[in-house]
Amino acid sequence: MADWPTDTERRDFERQWNDHPGMRHLGARVDLSTPGEVRCTVDPVRPEHRGGLGTEAVNGAVIAGVFDLVIGLSGYVHTRGRRAGVAQLSIQFLRPVLGDRFTTVARASRVGTNLVFSSAELTDERGVVCARCDGIVAVAGTS
Repeated sequence: MADWPTDTERRDFERQWNDHPGMRHLGARVDLSTPGEVRCTVDPVRPEHRGGLGTEAVNGAVIAGVFDLVIGLSGYVHTRGRRAGVAQLSIQFLRPVLGDRFTTVARASRVGTNLVFSSAELTDERGVVCARCDGIVAVAGTS
């Protein structure tokens, strides 16, 4: 398994993901500046992100999508040169995500040959943990 990306690799990787039309549409930005962490911030939370239980809370599908992103990337950055994808997510919705921005941070807890185990937390703009996720990233052969 590869070490954490170099500064040049990290900047290129962030640029590649942050320039992706889907990421721009979501209003999400990936940040790998802290070794071992995949951070994604959605800022601002827009009307199309809202609607959880008919409220102003962020919809669960948006939360699940961001968890899929950060868990997947937390595996991928440790397995560069190999295909990797999310095989399992277990999400705990603890409280509504309110406000105008939220941040999700994932960390790999165990990196193996074929699997990467990761966990993530989503905090609202006040820093309150609103959701947690555990995930498994499956790693294939070379791409």
